[in-house]
Amino acid sequence: MKTVKKLLMPTLLLLVLAGGLWWAGLKYEPSRHFQSATLPVLATPQPVNLPSDSQQDQAGGQSVPPSSQSSASLSSTEKAKKGPTWLSTDPDSAKDSFNLLLLATDARAGEASRTDVLILVHVNTNNNGIKLISIPRDTRVHLPQIGWTKINHAHALAESKGKNSHAGSESAIQAVSNLCGCTINYYVKTNFEGFEHFVNTIGGVDMNLDAPVKLTYYHKTLPKGPQHWDGTTALQFVRERKSLEDGDHARQQNQVQVLKAMAKKILTPNNLRQLPTLLTQVKEDILDTNLSDSDILSLAWLASQTDTDEMEYVQFPGRSGKAYDPLVRAELYYWLPDMEAWGEIAEEVLGAGSYE
Repeated sequence: MKTVKKLLMPTLLLLVLAGGLWWAGLKYEPSRHFQSATLPVLATPQPVNLPSDSQQDQAGGQSVPPSSQSSASLSSTEKAKKGPTWLSTDPDSAKDSFNLLLLATDARAGEASRTDVLILVHVNTNNNGIKLISIPRDTRVHLPQIGWTKINHAHALAESKGKNSHAGSESAIQAVSNLCGCTINYYVKTNFEGFEHFVNTIGGVDMNLDAPVKLTYYHKTLPKGPQHWDGTTALQFVRERKSLEDGDHARQQNQVQVLKAMAKKILTPNNLRQLPTLLTQVKEDILDTNLSDSDILSLAWLASQTDTDEMEYVQFPGRSGKAYDPLVRAELYYWLPDMEAWGEIAEEVLGAGSYE
């Protein structure tokens, strides 16, 4: 009898453990979790009704003075007048994939914050595919009641007008949806303090630089080669632009490089064992999101099955240029989006749909 009891207890424990794993698999396995749920739709592309150039001039809001208006910006304007024409907005049409927007703000006490980082993440739960689309913060877009201005102004203007951070999130989400011509289902917003704190929580990140990087405002240089960074150094690196030969384009590539390093570090055995604690910390460092706890755990599961080196990355196509800005009533530096080039790669990057 004693022998039976000794055998029975381990057997029951194994059954409980197996049942727990089976239940977790049903609940958090990415394809089951997201495909069985009704995907939220936070924003769908809205057509932009633009005034004629003469109307803008009379209103004192000329978008680009004739002397500096380029064929590229004219092409963008014509595309915007028609509105985005691709990607189905039916939430049931592509339940194996969804779009998540990552936002990082330069929040300062008592000031409306701009979005310094905008990365659209396309997730395919069937093949655990992750594609990252970096949107330059200086991208020129049309905002309602404002005119042509920088996309990172969308958050600050709405936050100031709405007197809360969520109003800024909604405006930034809609601006990205309009630009990319796609539905956005989820979003995560943090600030620099939250980013720095979370990097420290996971034990820092391991990086390997191809060349030294001078941190202009911190009077130091990061050496070439492998190195381990804390949250402070990681933040300084992702903010650096002035010393980089390719400017903001190179900074966006660096931001994605650090994101991949963070994903890799989160998935180390030590951090996986502490996933419930990390989940609590993630929620503290996030300013705003519509992801539930189970969504976050399911995304962590998906990331654990994805090789970070295989995450695809593209920058929204365009070129540098100057254009008039109605907010400051002067010419500013912009990233002028090439909508024709985006139309050629959008379906491949973001999945099912068609672009006319």
